[in-house]
Amino acid sequence: MNIRLSFAFVASLSSVTTIWGQSAAPLRGVVVDPQGKPVASARLSLFNSGNSSRTSQIQTLNGDFEFPAISRGRYLIEASAEGFRQTTLAVDFNPAANAKVEVRLSIRAVQHSVLVTAEAGAQSMDEVAKAVSVLDRAEIDARNEYSLSETLRNTPGLLIRNLGGPGQSTSVRARGLRADATAILIDGMRFRDVATTQGDASSFLSSLNIINPERVEVLRGSGSTLYGSNAVGGVVNVVTEQGGSPAHGDLLMEGGSLGLLRGKASFGGGVAANRLVYSGGLLHLNVLSGVDGDDRARSTGAQLFTRYQIRRDFFASLRFLGSDDFVQPNASPTASGLPAANIPNTIIVQAIALPEAEVLKTLAKLPFQAGNATFIPSRDDPDNRRASRFNSTAFKLQQAVNGQLNWQLSYQRTSTRRLFENGPAGIGFQPVTSNLSRFNGGINTVDAKLSYRVKAWNTISAGYEFEQEDYRDTEDDRVPGPARVATDTRARQRSHALYLQNQLSLLQQKLQISFSGRTQIFSLDKPEFVTAGTANNYEKLSLAAPPRALTGDVAISYFVAKTGTKLRTHGGNSYRAPSLYERFGSGFFFNPTTAVVAFTPYGDPRLSPDRYNSVDGGIDQYFAANKVRVSATYFYTRIARITQFDSASVAVNVKTDPFGRTSGYFNGAGGISRGAELSAEARPFRATLLNASYTYTNANTDQDVSVRGFFKAFTIVPHMATFMVNQQMGKKTSVTVDLYRASSYYNALSAAGRARAYQYPGLTKLDVVLSHVLWSTEAQSLRLYGKLDNVLNREYYENGFRSPKLTGLVGLKMNFR
Repeated sequence: MNIRLSFAFVASLSSVTTIWGQSAAPLRGVVVDPQGKPVASARLSLFNSGNSSRTSQIQTLNGDFEFPAISRGRYLIEASAEGFRQTTLAVDFNPAANAKVEVRLSIRAVQHSVLVTAEAGAQSMDEVAKAVSVLDRAEIDARNEYSLSETLRNTPGLLIRNLGGPGQSTSVRARGLRADATAILIDGMRFRDVATTQGDASSFLSSLNIINPERVEVLRGSGSTLYGSNAVGGVVNVVTEQGGSPAHGDLLMEGGSLGLLRGKASFGGGVAANRLVYSGGLLHLNVLSGVDGDDRARSTGAQLFTRYQIRRDFFASLRFLGSDDFVQPNASPTASGLPAANIPNTIIVQAIALPEAEVLKTLAKLPFQAGNATFIPSRDDPDNRRASRFNSTAFKLQQAVNGQLNWQLSYQRTSTRRLFENGPAGIGFQPVTSNLSRFNGGINTVDAKLSYRVKAWNTISAGYEFEQEDYRDTEDDRVPGPARVATDTRARQRSHALYLQNQLSLLQQKLQISFSGRTQIFSLDKPEFVTAGTANNYEKLSLAAPPRALTGDVAISYFVAKTGTKLRTHGGNSYRAPSLYERFGSGFFFNPTTAVVAFTPYGDPRLSPDRYNSVDGGIDQYFAANKVRVSATYFYTRIARITQFDSASVAVNVKTDPFGRTSGYFNGAGGISRGAELSAEARPFRATLLNASYTYTNANTDQDVSVRGFFKAFTIVPHMATFMVNQQMGKKTSVTVDLYRASSYYNALSAAGRARAYQYPGLTKLDVVLSHVLWSTEAQSLRLYGKLDNVLNREYYENGFRSPKLTGLVGLKMNFR
């Protein structure tokens, strides 16, 4: 089935289901405080439990509210007002009865939100049976975060790695698994780069900045049955601002250390009684110097959203997100050039960095004092460049036909482009002339879903997903004359997936049970290879698509309202499809034995999907009249099979490999990751918000491919803790203190002729944000703020890449409403 046929199928479905519609009526009610008095200017959002998008958003007038006419069904109302706790109320709406609804707000306590990621549909926090974290816009603004990765840093179970400051390579790891085991969603739709090494979103995490968010939801644990490939250890869903009256927005300008300049503008609103809503944003980030004075980075991004109500309960929406980026990466850390006596003859080596003053001497090619250093940190590489660009456009139709039936159709086009250039300048092994690698990717995704409420306590959902991937990899060493090597690889792959979900809500909605399953098949067009100066090792082989992926998932929770206790458990299997790069990729490889840069294929067309089995269980507990919420989760993941890269001729041997590879990808044995996640949120006073988390992770591999005799998972931190406090001091001033502590960890590095496990020390990082409202009216406000990062001025290295010490910035932000 191609994209055109998919749209024709759902268009026919729309014309058929429209005749099933039924009567409708406005949903009316009143918002009151704990004493029953009306609350003016409360903000309310309406969600249909059958889908994951907000249906409507309004404000109260003297406490009264009225949502436009809706059909019979189950809805969630999310209500918030200044000085009160955000509250969620479930409503089984009957147009014939049309009784007024009372939404009672409590004095400020921990938030109670509507979540859409755990089951791809709207649920209250008490109904969610999986481990989920929510980062709302207020917290993002209080911490003054602009990148998605730094926004996620305090989330239990997630490990963020940034290799050298703003714009540099960044990864997110969930529950001790690799970066490719975390799926990134934009408004519930997968965002990934089909042309990157593992076919995930990692290549763009360094430039995936927060522009105009409503919130960020994080599902911790397997999610492949709903979200497909990469949704293994976690799912991060960025929910963009949906707009709606009254018109609102903000303007921001800031500058500070590292030559950082940032400007941002966002807006939102609605017309025709919110029949048409809109929002958008622009962001420009410029880092003029970076960590070592020559690490420039630039990012320009845009976000747009609009939704139109075609008729009652029938909506069409369009969303765009894009970014154009540039960065100057540094050379990778190395032990080459250090005295052999500095490297002990052991598997584990303590990571001791060469002091910065001595690093500068190596760049100037002057004699330097190695001392007891065991590695040289990342160093300036002046002609190393990376330019990238992505855009993701999504169109969605959704309709609540009646109180039982919902359907939706979505189409998303994601295009990615990355260009790498590196020349002879710089230290260490450099190419003879400026070489080039270009990766272009495109993904077309069509998803059609039906949701049918069989009974008030039973909802069945089914869907079909079609995905088409286009991949192109161009490599050119640009060596003049007959020695030049250039390749151009093109591949196209399609997949068809069917998924089914059954949700049960029993015992007056206290017991939630969810079953889901997914099957996905792949088909591969014959790849095209154009080569010059080297042989094509894949052309004469019989190539096949990856085998079918089959996953299942079950989640159960029980909520005891009297004690504010929720018990939950979740288990399932998940997968990651091998990327087209892992199957057909190639590149230039420096051979330390011959001191020659040679071209080599890396891919293995025979690869099968990575496969995982996981289970977790936990408890969520409210205390002190909902002013405190504590969560505890135990997780266990068994990696049954995983794609690995062999650079030491352990599994890939040139004498037996059918593609003549000296190194490359292969299906290897997996490993185990288990641990615990603890988190607490508290609002002991109306002006004080506390957040804390602790994560313990014990991750091991079954094979010692990277370092012989070492089985610990690399870059994984066993102990990680965070603490954040936001204190409002009067009506105009607030301060946010953010503490991050991580224990030591290991990463592989070649030293003294073989790969070693380098142990990097732990770190403590403290950030502080101080904000003051200069003036405020009913319609506008102007805020002055300052932020200090790494207040303790600690020197630390992420996998050997030097990170910024104490930095600061100052900014102005104007809000209008």
